[in-house]
Amino acid sequence: MRKQVVGATVLSFLAGLSIKSSIASELDATTRFADSGVAYVERGNAASNYRLIFIHGSPGNKEGYEAYLKDTWLLENAELISVDRVGYGQSPEELAADLDSQSKSIESLLAKDKVNILIGHSLGGPIALNLALMFPNLVQGMVLVAPAFDPKLEEPKWYNELADTWLVSVFLSDNWKKSNGEMMPLADELSKLSNKDWGLLDSVPVTLIHGDEDNIADPENSAFAIQRLTGKEKKLVEVKGEGHFILWQNTPKVINEIKQLISIADLNRP
Repeated sequence: MRKQVVGATVLSFLAGLSIKSSIASELDATTRFADSGVAYVERGNAASNYRLIFIHGSPGNKEGYEAYLKDTWLLENAELISVDRVGYGQSPEELAADLDSQSKSIESLLAKDKVNILIGHSLGGPIALNLALMFPNLVQGMVLVAPAFDPKLEEPKWYNELADTWLVSVFLSDNWKKSNGEMMPLADELSKLSNKDWGLLDSVPVTLIHGDEDNIADPENSAFAIQRLTGKEKKLVEVKGEGHFILWQNTPKVINEIKQLISIADLNRP
């Protein structure tokens, strides 16, 4: 009986998640499509030397960065691009659970004549870093918020295993089915990522931001990444009292770190 009660409770919880899947709203911007088919919106100063590319987590969408796409300082000083990752929003619907496919789908948005800075939240963090490793000459900075990097910490949880069953998956929205589909192989994908040559990023400023109360992506994920990074311009910002949704709950803090990274990237320009 206890197992039945627990199962029913979890089922209700997951069903609730399928309703409250992500923070989204309408943006006053035209949706465009990259060569890969990935949907994105573009705002800000197109004449700026800086292009900020925002990559959401799992699940999520380009509208999740609304507060950043409306920030006065960012609008005046940078070109802002927020993407729907493959599988979400207006991008191609098929699931792409491997980091390489997700990163390659964003590659065409990297400007060859600007300073490209990647901002990734949660799963968007390793996707951003993987993109930088694939095209190190086209990425000049990264701000990674509550990212997942340590393979040992990202093995499928019991609720992922449960959501992967037919009995539970029928209650989940398409977004949450895809999200769970990304979580199941994530540890293996992060193992592949950790075995790549992070030394390629030695000249790239990287800021990691993590709340010490994050119970979705353990803060040790950022500690793992900061140890793997070997460049001089690496920084770990640990924020007390914040959880996984620091991206939305402490937007001013994240924007301030973006500003600081832009100034560092500017100094590093040839």
